[in-house]
Amino acid sequence: MNYSIPVLLYHRIDDSICKTSTSPAVFRQHMKMLSELGWKSLSVDEFTSILIAGRSLPFRSFLITFDDGYESVKTTALKILQEFNFKAICFLSTALMRNSDENQTSQISETDQKFLSWSQVRELQSSGNIDCQSHSHTHNRFINFSLTEIQQDLGTSVDLLSHELRLPKDHFTHLAWPWGLSFQEWKSIASHSGFKYQYTVARQSLRPDSHFDQIPRTCFDTHTLSQFKRLLWLQTGLISPVWDYIYPHRKKVRRIIDYLNA
Repeated sequence: MNYSIPVLLYHRIDDSICKTSTSPAVFRQHMKMLSELGWKSLSVDEFTSILIAGRSLPFRSFLITFDDGYESVKTTALKILQEFNFKAICFLSTALMRNSDENQTSQISETDQKFLSWSQVRELQSSGNIDCQSHSHTHNRFINFSLTEIQQDLGTSVDLLSHELRLPKDHFTHLAWPWGLSFQEWKSIASHSGFKYQYTVARQSLRPDSHFDQIPRTCFDTHTLSQFKRLLWLQTGLISPVWDYIYPHRKKVRRIIDYLNA
């Protein structure tokens, strides 16, 4: 039997009142539930090997991802991941990373202080729990960018990641498009830039027939434990084939339901 792999997406793990924040207590509840139910957290290498092999997806396996590069991934999320021996990918927008932890507090804005410094990024990479990959350089929607500008942005991202993490450029083969937005021309550019695995945002799990340049991720920011359970069940439970059919047509289904209830 072919199973599915839910790819979880988070941004901040903190107590700020923000639509991209998940409190540490709630994030830990999510991870604890998965651990107690016997779910296996995949490392980036394990996930990549499964995609390359093309074999049946392993039962109750999942991938954790973080976007943008918020400091709370290092200060808070990492400890929780280590508690459960879970792995993750942190997709970094390289233009947002700080150059140093030292003597910069008074020179940068409160918002900028929420992002990782490069020394913290190196600590994440060396932890063994989190692998850092690209979320582009400038975190743009790229709608008004030329194809050349998109290629330059992605290339800058890889150059910085390689330089700062002291890893070869071919290590960085995973790209999460900002807001999950991409078009075929963009994906072709990314592929030629070395990104074999590209991620979008959709409330669906990875299926055996999913495309490598459109790996779906579900954003669980602000989700309570009950909401987390329900959405995970919709994507991976017995009803998941129905959910996979309904989800792409959800707006049309909603209009039909509204018409019938009118």
